[in-house]
Amino acid sequence: MLSIAMFIAGYVVSPCVALWGIAGALQHGDVAALERSVDWAALRNGMKQDIADGIIGPVSTQMSPSALPPFGTSFINGIAGSIIDHEMTAANLVALAHQDRGDDAMPNPFDLIEHAYFQSASVFEVVLRNADDDSHLRLQLELQGMHWRVTRAWIPQDMIERVAQRT
Repeated sequence: MLSIAMFIAGYVVSPCVALWGIAGALQHGDVAALERSVDWAALRNGMKQDIADGIIGPVSTQMSPSALPPFGTSFINGIAGSIIDHEMTAANLVALAHQDRGDDAMPNPFDLIEHAYFQSASVFEVVLRNADDDSHLRLQLELQGMHWRVTRAWIPQDMIERVAQRT
């Protein structure tokens, strides 16, 4: 009975251990560890969808006067996809994490958690509060084999709006 309880406790804590590892990789600039902790193809695909939905709006069968024609939508999606494929890398994420921090240590990720919960037996979600402003980042981790990996990050709507204003 004790071994079953220990297994369950280990399972429940395992996504938090994975988050701790990701935070450590970011803080110490360990690009290789970050590469292993993220399913980059799934993460990029989700981000492409967020940008397409946020800047262009969800695809609908009715065209409003301000909607982009299908070619325009395809063109913008292609540009956004290309930028995400090129820029969303472990090395760039590490550089971004250290940008403007100087000697300041990164905040403890567990101090930033707003919500964390199991969506299913193999999917864990966590909502992190940005230490610098009121925005939130929602991450999804999936159990792949015996390891939790980030498979999705939802881009905060205010960030999408800031990008849209620049275009």
